[in-house]
Amino acid sequence: MRAVLDVGTNSVRLLVAKVSQGKVEPLTREVKVTRLGQGVDERRRLDPVAMGRTLAALSELTALIPKGAPTSIMGTSAVRDAQNGKEFAELVKMETGLSLQILSGLEEAELSFKGAVFSLQDLHLPDPVTVVDIGGGSTEVYTGTRGGTLLGGGSAQVGAVRLLEKGESSDLSIDLSLLEPVVQENLKFSPKTLVAVGGTATSLAAMIQDLQEYSDEKVTGFFCSLEELKKCYRKLGRLSLEERRHIPSLQAGREDVIVYGAAILIRVVELPVLHEFWRPSLWLALATGQLTEGVQIVYNIFWMCRGGGMADATDLKSVGLSAREG
Repeated sequence: MRAVLDVGTNSVRLLVAKVSQGKVEPLTREVKVTRLGQGVDERRRLDPVAMGRTLAALSELTALIPKGAPTSIMGTSAVRDAQNGKEFAELVKMETGLSLQILSGLEEAELSFKGAVFSLQDLHLPDPVTVVDIGGGSTEVYTGTRGGTLLGGGSAQVGAVRLLEKGESSDLSIDLSLLEPVVQENLKFSPKTLVAVGGTATSLAAMIQDLQEYSDEKVTGFFCSLEELKKCYRKLGRLSLEERRHIPSLQAGREDVIVYGAAILIRVVELPVLHEFWRPSLWLALATGQLTEGVQIVYNIFWMCRGGGMADATDLKSVGLSAREG
């Protein structure tokens, strides 16, 4: 049994799970929206109030972790971009006793990829697989095989919270010039399947199915067409914030950023370099597996390679995470 905490720009996620033969069996899964990245793009610093919300959420979530379970905690876009990210890591250590590891964009992309493909193994998706992870502060695009072989990809500072705070239009004219080179990097591997992960993807999957209550089982592995995504996006655009708050399957705190996340996903698919490659028959497999599952998988592989020895639960670099490191 192992626990992983993902401290993101918009939310904090906890996954407590068993991993056996490369498969993650979730025991506890919780998400709290804290908007840690509020104002980071403008001030380059984490806001004290936002840090307070996040520390309070971490305190609640760590209380759910079984005593003695090895625990990893990762910080992503907001923490790595903020000048006071290391100061926040010190506060996390004081509050929880855990050492926050600040992931690079590439490390985040690799972990999201591993979490996604392992959660979808039973679907036998055509290889190679490209995973798109839309977050609050960044978007990661990474390609590899269904078996977990890493081929390549990257990260760009394009995220739903970042666009919201910049006052960008939430229509499909958003500027994705920062993301285009990352997409181009993935296309050289000739991917056959596109998988979307993260809160945007799973929320859209739930809404497209008109779920009255969010369900991991009904979201993981859900396939939808580009047109279905656009239809859901247009519907969201017609709703006020208050009306979005009453969508049963949309988590509280996402009502203002969901349209930006949806716009990013649609625009990524419609980028000339990608749309021409995929042609009109594009389908998206939406997965709940993401960074937290990826960390669980990486540690399990390391554990098996060591013949059952336990890896350091606080340091992913000890397991040779990056493809560049082997």
